[in-house]
Amino acid sequence: MRAAVFHGPRDLRVESVAEPEPGPGDVKLRVFYKGICGSDLHEYYDGPMTTRTTPHPLTGVQNPVILGHELSAEVVSCGNGVEDLSPGDLVTVEPLETCGHCLWCGTGQYNHCPNLGLHGYNRNGGLAEYTVVRRSMVHRLPPGMTPMQGALIEPLAIAWHTANRCRLEAGQSVAIHGAGPIGIGVCLTLKARGVEVIVVDPSPLRRAVLQRLGARATIDPTDCDPIAAIRDLTGGRGAHASVDAAGVPAAFNAMLHGTRVDGTAVVVAIHHVPVVIPPFDLLMPEVNVTGVAMSANAFPSVIDAMARGIYPLDGWVETIPLDAVVEDGIERLRRQEGLKILVDVRTSK
Repeated sequence: MRAAVFHGPRDLRVESVAEPEPGPGDVKLRVFYKGICGSDLHEYYDGPMTTRTTPHPLTGVQNPVILGHELSAEVVSCGNGVEDLSPGDLVTVEPLETCGHCLWCGTGQYNHCPNLGLHGYNRNGGLAEYTVVRRSMVHRLPPGMTPMQGALIEPLAIAWHTANRCRLEAGQSVAIHGAGPIGIGVCLTLKARGVEVIVVDPSPLRRAVLQRLGARATIDPTDCDPIAAIRDLTGGRGAHASVDAAGVPAAFNAMLHGTRVDGTAVVVAIHHVPVVIPPFDLLMPEVNVTGVAMSANAFPSVIDAMARGIYPLDGWVETIPLDAVVEDGIERLRRQEGLKILVDVRTSK
């Protein structure tokens, strides 16, 4: 089968590999769409980061590895012990394989499992015609949902978890710094809950998309002081919660100082440059700073919300063929020339 295999930094090859087969408790899937994530860009340009040069303790997988953790697919066959899925079922994949018996797995916080394996990094992933996953990773999609929608469930689950971490009520406000796919997902999730959304992003394209999706206001941080602008929009107090979905020090600083006293600041972006936080900046405003570690238990809620129309795809989702994953996908996203790009693994240039 064809697959995009990560061999090392800036070395992602579409090549022919052996088609996988399911073992006991596994499900074999025919992949439809696979979303390109910001983490994929970090891995491609700066890795190995999440992939490994030694065998993963849970999965035994090491580089080279097939990338891809955001995907929709149909069931092809099931291994022994899997009896509740049928060939042809449309599914999405929760890309976490866990040990199932540690403290965190036992309390339902499996995203903190110390032996966590990520599909597409520590398991051969979804940038391939076929992939094999554990049954626990599969979520069946309801009738009427499309494969494109299914490929967005994973990043929207991160957004859902981020929205929950904001701890907001209807009528309150959030400032989202960074209007990529996660920022868009947080915006749509909180807007559906009656929260007023302010978006900060230097990209005219992204600001225009968020305006169409219902953000109350969009701010260009290169054209003004975003902290002052957020305070002007919130009666001088700052947002009830703020989200760093950008991953740069300026966004973290604006998130922290644009949040009101006793508000919540949530970091969901991956930072590769250290951020210096003077303790005085935490002492005086008494802002609650927290983070997001992937997601747990969010897939059913997001699938239901998607089925109810909370997440429109128009204007921010596009598709490319598998052969173009680097030049039309990863490289374009690096240049911020797209928003959400899905790889249609069934098509070629």
